[in-house]
Amino acid sequence: MSRFLVITRPSLLPGFELARVDAFAVEDVETAEELIEELLASSETGLLAIDDGIFAHIDPALIRRLDAAEHLPYLPIPGGQPLGPEATRKYRLAEMIRRAIGFHVVFKGEEAIAGNE
Repeated sequence: MSRFLVITRPSLLPGFELARVDAFAVEDVETAEELIEELLASSETGLLAIDDGIFAHIDPALIRRLDAAEHLPYLPIPGGQPLGPEATRKYRLAEMIRRAIGFHVVFKGEEAIAGNE
């Protein structure tokens, strides 16, 4: 049976629970990675939504495994306050657009990030 699964911060868990979504609260990236490993090993199918602040720090090798897993497609979702100084609102939005369309977006008045021009 397919499910909608969410990995998020503890402060956001009640909202997902009210919506009757299968959500998992994690305190740190290591816990999120362990949970993702368990989901990859299971035969359960579903869509996995991951808080983008957590997603940004997940091991790239694990992300590649998620990319290859046909039974568990995923997408990063905005998770409230950014984790880390580089996660401005514009940066987060640009990264979501880049992931969706494959191009880096530069907002007016902003310089292009080296290597993404």
